[in-house]
Amino acid sequence: MPLDGISAKCLAIELNTQLKDARIDRIYQPDRTDILLLLRAGRENLRLVLSANPAAPRIHLTNEARENPSEPPMFCMLLRKHLLGARVLSVETPGYERIFVLRLATQNELGDTLEKKLVVEIMGRHSNIILLNQDNRIHDAILHIDQSISRLREIMPARTYVEPHNQTKPAPDQVLQTIRDGIPFIAPEASSKTVDKALLESVQGFSPQLCQAVVQLAGLDPRTRYNQLTPSEQATLTLQLQHLLETILGHQFNPSTFYLDAKDTIPFDFHALALPNLAHPRPETSLSAAMDHFYLERNRQNRLAQQKQSLQKRVETELDHAARKLQLHQIELTEGEKRDFYRICGELLAAQQYLIQDGLAFVDVQNYYDPDLAPIRIDLLPALSPSQNVQRYFKLYQKARGKFETNTRLVQEDLADLEWLGSLKSAVQKASDESDIQAIREEIAATGLSSAERRQKSQDPDGASSQDRKTKNPSSQLRDFAPGKPGSKARRHAKGKQSSGSKGKAKAAVKNPPPLPPRSYLSSDGFLIQAGRNNLQNDRLTLRTAQKDDLWFHAQKIPGTHVIIRCGKRPVPERTLEEAAQIAAWFSQAAASLQQGSTPASEAHKIAVDYCPVSQVKKIAGAKPGLVQYDRYQTLLVRPRDPAEWARQPSADGEQEPFMADVPDEATE
Repeated sequence: MPLDGISAKCLAIELNTQLKDARIDRIYQPDRTDILLLLRAGRENLRLVLSANPAAPRIHLTNEARENPSEPPMFCMLLRKHLLGARVLSVETPGYERIFVLRLATQNELGDTLEKKLVVEIMGRHSNIILLNQDNRIHDAILHIDQSISRLREIMPARTYVEPHNQTKPAPDQVLQTIRDGIPFIAPEASSKTVDKALLESVQGFSPQLCQAVVQLAGLDPRTRYNQLTPSEQATLTLQLQHLLETILGHQFNPSTFYLDAKDTIPFDFHALALPNLAHPRPETSLSAAMDHFYLERNRQNRLAQQKQSLQKRVETELDHAARKLQLHQIELTEGEKRDFYRICGELLAAQQYLIQDGLAFVDVQNYYDPDLAPIRIDLLPALSPSQNVQRYFKLYQKARGKFETNTRLVQEDLADLEWLGSLKSAVQKASDESDIQAIREEIAATGLSSAERRQKSQDPDGASSQDRKTKNPSSQLRDFAPGKPGSKARRHAKGKQSSGSKGKAKAAVKNPPPLPPRSYLSSDGFLIQAGRNNLQNDRLTLRTAQKDDLWFHAQKIPGTHVIIRCGKRPVPERTLEEAAQIAAWFSQAAASLQQGSTPASEAHKIAVDYCPVSQVKKIAGAKPGLVQYDRYQTLLVRPRDPAEWARQPSADGEQEPFMADVPDEATE
């Protein structure tokens, strides 16, 4: 819901209380349309975000620490020049408009106190942030509006600031007085419209959702027109509106966020009041907190969607490229499979060369390789001599043999590339937060996405990138993540002593943080279940972290994540086995494909999941990350199920389902 006039009034009251006499210490402009003010109020540091983004215009206090550009934009420099050190006198909004005026006291070069205004207009695509001087003239605005854009209202430096055209609707206090005087409050031209639209056109600051809430509180059909209401229905509507207006004018706000489902963590709306027509309201400490929660989650989801889309596009492009390469190599391999035919033809022609006449297009010779010695017809080139035709077939044989040997190897590499890229695509589709995207990016950075990048990394004997060699660092991400046996205890101890107290090591640790831990869950029976976020982490989890008696799970014959039950030598109940298999099925390419279709993955057909002890899982020599071979396995047929939702779904027998456990990965060398 865009910020309506009632919520704007509530927000202005909140900000005026919290920011009065606060000092502006820092001013940043993280992007083109956003300003971030860092204020000191008493002993508390506050962050105030001002945004003229057409998709999400807003002003509220926030807890988000955003990254700032190395060079501030011009508007940010102007704000720093005029407002650094200024104190907030008040935060006001004219009437019930979505315009916020921050009155600020600052000093000029001579030490004289001046009053400046920072105006934030929350008006969709017409939103703006404007700095005014003491004469109400515009210093500058974050978005310039000249005559080519709007002839009615220019927002340009040195122009006198004019407020947007006010609504002609009566304010809530005027409507309340009209009701108390017994005068009809619905505008005559709006009486022929539905009840909610009639309210919308008769009260300033009301949004469609707030009007619908009044209609619901009055128990009326929202499709009914106002002039069709009976006198008793009109009286009920008037009474409910009067109660709501008294609540608003008495500043008895109840800031809330609203959710589509009771178990959701991402709100779909917010308001200064707990509206009964919006589902699953949750109270917030303030409207700023509600807005911050709403926009942080929405921005996080937008960033996640953009990152997933970008990564998925890269992976799909490489998948198409690998599929085309496989097709070409298979065609060449088919040509190479004719090598034995060319060799036999050459040997038969060499043995029976006396049958070849100059200018013949073919010759029938006896096939010594056939038990019945049946004749075989061999095509010739009339322009060549008999000996040249013989040599031609031997050359065709040599060429076909080279094609067969080379393309057999290339087809195997292409199939491995397709399997690995398929696992990457599945991981991207299943990414649920930015840490999952970060893990996938780490894998791509360590191994290379395109075949050229992977070939370059494999040719480097140290596995180091060009940047690593520039910094004289022989290690690489691939070495850090690759599986292997840990070093000796004495060597690790000596290495720890050598690096202790080293500032350079600490700086390197900040620049190169340790890899993310795997996803961790707790089963219904108390067993720790871990799942890799990417292929490098799959290798690390299976081949380095897990013990040989732990159980390993993977979707059968399809790309997916490695799942481990950390059980040691303890017997694992059937319920835990099924839960681990459901996790492996959920994080597989099969479940991702089902989600893209019309059938939800949780209601789809069952997926085969293999499991065996970790001791039966071996790394394939020279294989790409995540590719292993396993033996002595069993198979479970399960439906994929999102483990993140289990904590919020009670089981049929009343017991608590498995819940998300924040368990760190074991330290390994």
